[in-house]
Amino acid sequence: MTRGVGPAAVAAALAFVFGAGVSSAAGPPETVHVTYHVQEGKLDEFLAVLNQHFPACRKDGLVHAAPHLILSGKEDGGKPVVIEILTWNDSDAPDSVPEHHPVVKKIWDGLNRLTEKRGGKPAIEIEEMDLVAPASATSATR
Repeated sequence: MTRGVGPAAVAAALAFVFGAGVSSAAGPPETVHVTYHVQEGKLDEFLAVLNQHFPACRKDGLVHAAPHLILSGKEDGGKPVVIEILTWNDSDAPDSVPEHHPVVKKIWDGLNRLTEKRGGKPAIEIEEMDLVAPASATSATR
């Protein structure tokens, strides 16, 4: 499933996955593939903000230690794109961010500020994925 996230929606739709509050029963873990369409000339600033995201989520007990990947490339005429893959501890964790995790919420706001809609897609796209092989198994083959 693909979820688009616009600037105002980091609180609500990054209250997606990235709302409402903390539910009483934790859901299953949720691995997501996040595509950030970074504004031209903003890649270094964006990466400085993104590099705060995972440690803040770990500190607040929101995400698994692995897998976590950040990839950078170009799209749409050389514009920067960044991919992040992570696993929320439970599918309800991101929904709790706007009300209960102000540091992570502030990071989401920064990420939204540095991204843009592109090619008919939202500035930030979030897709729920199935983890096929644990990170340790795939890295052992390299």
